[in-house]
Amino acid sequence: MSSNKRPGGRILPVRRLTPQVDPQQQFEKLATAIGEIYKHNASQLSFEELYRIGYGLVLSKNGALAYDGVRGVLETHLAELVHSSIIGHAEAARAGPSPSNNEALLSSVRMLWSEHVTAMLIIKDVLMYVDRVYVKNAHLPSVYEMGMSAFRDQVLLAVDRRLITGVAKAVLGQILNERRGIEINRSVLRGVVDMLIELQDTEQLRPLYETIFEPQFLIETRAYYHEIASARLTDHGAAAYTRAAQDDIDAEMGRVRAFLAPSTGTALRNVLLDELIAKHASEVLSIPGAGLLQLLDQRSGDALSVLFELYAPLPAALTILQSSVFEHIQGQGEKFAAALAPITPESPQTLGAAAKTAMALRWVQEVLGLYDVYDEFLHKSFGGSHDMRKVINDAFIRLINSNSRAAEFLSLFIDDNLKNGLKRKSEQDIDHLLERSVLMFRFLQNKDAFEHYYKVHLAKRLLHGRSLSDDAEQSMVSKLKLECGSQFTLKLEGMFKDMQVSADLASGFKDTGALDELGFDLNVSVLTPTFWPALALPTAEDVKKNADSIILPSSQLRNAVDVFNKYYFTHHSARRLSWQHSMGNADIKIQFGTRTHELNVSTYQMFILMLFADGEEDACLTTSEIQQHTCIPEGVLMRQLQSLACAKYKILTKTPMSRDVGLDDRFSFNNNFRSPQYRIRIPVVAAKNVVESEKEKAESLASIGRERQYLVEAAVVRIMKTRKQMVHEQLVNQVIHQLSAQFLPTTTMIKDVIGRLIDREYLQRSPDDPRLYNYLA
Repeated sequence: MSSNKRPGGRILPVRRLTPQVDPQQQFEKLATAIGEIYKHNASQLSFEELYRIGYGLVLSKNGALAYDGVRGVLETHLAELVHSSIIGHAEAARAGPSPSNNEALLSSVRMLWSEHVTAMLIIKDVLMYVDRVYVKNAHLPSVYEMGMSAFRDQVLLAVDRRLITGVAKAVLGQILNERRGIEINRSVLRGVVDMLIELQDTEQLRPLYETIFEPQFLIETRAYYHEIASARLTDHGAAAYTRAAQDDIDAEMGRVRAFLAPSTGTALRNVLLDELIAKHASEVLSIPGAGLLQLLDQRSGDALSVLFELYAPLPAALTILQSSVFEHIQGQGEKFAAALAPITPESPQTLGAAAKTAMALRWVQEVLGLYDVYDEFLHKSFGGSHDMRKVINDAFIRLINSNSRAAEFLSLFIDDNLKNGLKRKSEQDIDHLLERSVLMFRFLQNKDAFEHYYKVHLAKRLLHGRSLSDDAEQSMVSKLKLECGSQFTLKLEGMFKDMQVSADLASGFKDTGALDELGFDLNVSVLTPTFWPALALPTAEDVKKNADSIILPSSQLRNAVDVFNKYYFTHHSARRLSWQHSMGNADIKIQFGTRTHELNVSTYQMFILMLFADGEEDACLTTSEIQQHTCIPEGVLMRQLQSLACAKYKILTKTPMSRDVGLDDRFSFNNNFRSPQYRIRIPVVAAKNVVESEKEKAESLASIGRERQYLVEAAVVRIMKTRKQMVHEQLVNQVIHQLSAQFLPTTTMIKDVIGRLIDREYLQRSPDDPRLYNYLA
């Protein structure tokens, strides 16, 4: 049986025996092998033997012989190859730099480089031990790096650097040929460029690509595109020019991806942008008949997108583009304003209120339409740029606020759409319309003026039941609330609340059975005076005159008022009702001969017609007599009579027949009135929401001015109550800051308000500094 025990004793290490050979002879073998490697005979060599030679030279302290000897062999070999295979091509390319000569030179250099790299990879493996021991201890470049240096010095930098210069020129020539449409061999260029990237410049310690080729490449690129830009400006429009510039940039970036260093991309793009765009930014935009203005007018979104992408990276060029866009919007605004010339007081034309209103509505529609165009540009052409959005918004702010009646026109536009413009529109269309209206409101500087007009127009819509959609009305108020806060819409919401309370009140009144006793329907809207604007009335005279002094021409009407008063006071004993007949309307049936028509008229028109109901058939009343019987204010009465006798539907006949109404004009019931319609609405002349006359405008401005005085006073008191003491300039700035969301108060206005508050002992000037104010609690 065999035993599992190991035999005793120790295993001794193998003794190293250094062969007694001549180092020079060994190196000769190595040098011969290197020559065979360059001749592509590496397969016939014994790499193990070559490795042992290098190993032995290092062990025998002859590492320097191996390292320096290999370098010498490489240098000699490369010098021979340069003269045999490259110099001739270099001379030919220098004498005639044609595409074929350039390619021949570059191909020969690339071939020699490729063979050298392949050989060095083999030599590096053979001398791996030299690298690992001798090179490391001597702090020398690795064998591979030494081989690369030998190639640089013996091939590219030899003969006074003429070869490297020729190679760089040949690459630049091939690139120029390709720019001119001549096909080139990109793979050859890729190989030569890789060589320049890998080889280091010993003086600057950077790749030869960066020190020798790239600077010259950028210089020649700049010169080439400088000429191209000058030539294109003479026969290209802005769209064609920028498209060509973008194509050039794309082509150059394609070259970077194909055969240039990636690091060149940024510098190359900057050169092209500078030569093609930055130096001609203004010229491109102002090309006659084909510049930026034409692109904007023609809504060339794609061309604008290309143009913006080129201008956006260049701050100076982008500023020019923004200025041009701003000026275009202002130019469009001036065209819109010119169309409003007939509305101005200076105009010799005399237009009716309806025509003026139509022009005002068209102005708003054109402004919103222009903004929609630019909003599309912003998102599709300008990439949603924040800077471009600001420029566009600033331009529209100036455009809108250059029209002193913008607030009134916008309110009229919303009023017209909420009364007539929502028919056959989807919810999305309605919401878009309201959003755009709020956007224009956002651009208004005098938002308090809009609030003034909007309250008047809303009041008429609510009281006369003219709104097409309660949801749209509520949505508009909600959007305004979101934009300016709850304080801004407090009165608007109060108006809606009054209408809801009035509907509940009418339902309760009907449940009492009082309508059966009256013999006709009565619907009363009970309004809170602080919510409803006085100018919701047809004229300011209705506010000044006591509404209770109106004489009701029928006992039936007087009884109806008494019955409702009695019902209302049983539920609200501490309140007082003031009947505003000018705000109401009525549906009445009137027989004209054998035909009966139902007329929708104002309450005042009903009073007038009732004067003829009980009289003789041919009874006549003068304007003065009608006023005595009803006490309707004179100005209001004349408009009511115009509507009944001078408009489309002549319910009364007037003597003499004329458009204007005088105090002595006579009126009689028109028994011969005929109309194919059974139900007829008799509109009051100038009772619609139309553009204000100069007199009405002056009254509105006065009302807005008074309201502003209150707002400034409240702001001053609020600020001083918090701060207790403040310098004049700081107080003025704080007031402007707080009120800028509603309007921009002038320093004169603020100063006057401060003076009044001092007189009323809300504030006190400091005895030590008259510019310092103290708050008096």
